[in-house]
Amino acid sequence: MNEQRAGTEVTIHRARVEDYLREITQTPDFVLADPPRTGLGKIVTSHLERLAPPRLTIVSCDPATLARDLAALSSYKIDRLTLVDLFPQTYHLETVAHLVRS
Repeated sequence: MNEQRAGTEVTIHRARVEDYLREITQTPDFVLADPPRTGLGKIVTSHLERLAPPRLTIVSCDPATLARDLAALSSYKIDRLTLVDLFPQTYHLETVAHLVRS
């Protein structure tokens, strides 16, 4: 698999994100979030602030909810933004926000 070739360990959990984040206490090395159009929301951003992973990447389809989520993640700074045009000939763009703890 890709993780074996990359020499990394990947763990997958099936749960509602709010429930999973509430239960964990160990800080993850990295979080990749692909929220729905409504964004991460207050509960998830507060858990992410509590857990404080050093790196966080958010894949967002809505600039307004991404801005709201970024404002709630005040202990992070934007390292890099990447715009991805998955739907050519429409106005939709995905934004990949790479964040690091400030």
